[in-house]
Amino acid sequence: MRLISKDANIKRILYQKGFDEKDILEFEKEANSIILRFDDVKNPSRFVQLLSNLGYFTISNGSMCFATTSLNSLEKTRCVLAEEGIQCSFDVDLTISQRYLLAKDKKLSLLKTNVMGIINVTPDSFYEGSRVQVEKVTQRALQMIQDGADVLDIGGESTRPFSEPVPEEEELKRVIPAIEAIREVDKNIPISIDTYKSRVAQKAIEAGADIINDISGGTFDKEMFYVAAHYNVPIVIMHIKGTPKDMQKNPYYEDVIEEILQFFEQRIEQALKAGVKLENIILDPGIGFGKRLEDNLEILRRCEEFKVLGRPILIGASRKSVIGHVLGNLPPEERLEGTLAISVICAQKKIEFVRVHDVKENKRAILMTQAIFQS
Repeated sequence: MRLISKDANIKRILYQKGFDEKDILEFEKEANSIILRFDDVKNPSRFVQLLSNLGYFTISNGSMCFATTSLNSLEKTRCVLAEEGIQCSFDVDLTISQRYLLAKDKKLSLLKTNVMGIINVTPDSFYEGSRVQVEKVTQRALQMIQDGADVLDIGGESTRPFSEPVPEEEELKRVIPAIEAIREVDKNIPISIDTYKSRVAQKAIEAGADIINDISGGTFDKEMFYVAAHYNVPIVIMHIKGTPKDMQKNPYYEDVIEEILQFFEQRIEQALKAGVKLENIILDPGIGFGKRLEDNLEILRRCEEFKVLGRPILIGASRKSVIGHVLGNLPPEERLEGTLAISVICAQKKIEFVRVHDVKENKRAILMTQAIFQS
């Protein structure tokens, strides 16, 4: 069973699952604050009747059922279904009511689109404008904070397509001084460490980082989830197909959204087993990481559907090749406007985080969008 926020594009989800258009429109009209999705229902007609008796508006298609409800009815649902031998495990406070992400002692609101500013202490990141020498990190960080950054994301290894791995010691030599330098001038800005190596994440947290941003979703280093659990810090679980060196060699998906959802479900399960708290998980579908142009566009078109898992979403599309391809093979230096368009869409869809190179421009575009759609 899945809890689905009403913020998700429920109409598109139901169309995709083969429901009748008339039923979809009626269901959407009746939808309350959340939606319950049940798979592999053994006796759909009896199940629908059971939920209908509870006062829910319910539709089914084969063994799949959807029911609309409210927060107040969830515990009643759990009890009634348990009496019928149907186990429902969900935590209302975490999946529905969470309003803040707590990064150590720092709060990040999940009721807005937060801007994560990219600082790469690397010589070879795909966008030259994001590269910073360690001695100039504080200047870049303070400018981003002034421009409205909600988080700073520090990376010491380029993970652009076809890139070679960086030795762990070299990555540490890049990121630890950068994090320490930022902490010297600002104690309050949340810092994320962009790494897939558990030891780098550990040392970064000890140096002052608050969040782990792992492009592999914990698949490259099996200790990563244990580090996140031990230090009780948020972790970004990103989807990637392959490795940076080979991820763009003919990637293919039958259904990119469903396959990423399945990946997320598996990784969330592994993270929880390792002791990571559910409220500490952020999900990133991984624009450009083992994706074709059409896959990237589909993810951006439907990114709010990942909210079915009840966790905040991060979109990192800033100046990436999907923008260059759409706009006529533009280089990274000319992809700002395309990035702004994506950030505006994310703000409309209430995506919780965007990871960008240009903080001021994206922040202003997001604030304007939020003012229009929340007024």
